[in-house]
Amino acid sequence: MVFVTTADGAQSIRGISYDAMKKDIRDVDRELRKHLKTVNVTGATKEEPEEAGADGPAAEAILSEPSVWTNADGKEIMAAVKLVNDSTVIFMIDGREVPYPLVDLSPESRLALQELVNQ
Repeated sequence: MVFVTTADGAQSIRGISYDAMKKDIRDVDRELRKHLKTVNVTGATKEEPEEAGADGPAAEAILSEPSVWTNADGKEIMAAVKLVNDSTVIFMIDGREVPYPLVDLSPESRLALQELVNQ
């Protein structure tokens, strides 16, 4: 069993059985990541922001929280949006920046990105 807690150990985040991990670790990883978005694991408060690194703030600004985007072939992409320019969207997927051509997105997703940028 894997047992995950907050940084100070005060709050249990998730217990994961070996059987669940053995069955499909990818499902376990997705569920844990989803749950971690709702829990403050670092212990930082709004009054005490996380330590900034030499490169700048601890959390970079993003345009949207993770959501589902659809490509021109109808396949779904779960990602946050960091940046949109004339030809490319920069998705954040598992902490990595992934450039994606706008032309490869569905018309609905391109429209949603345009609305996001115009807010």
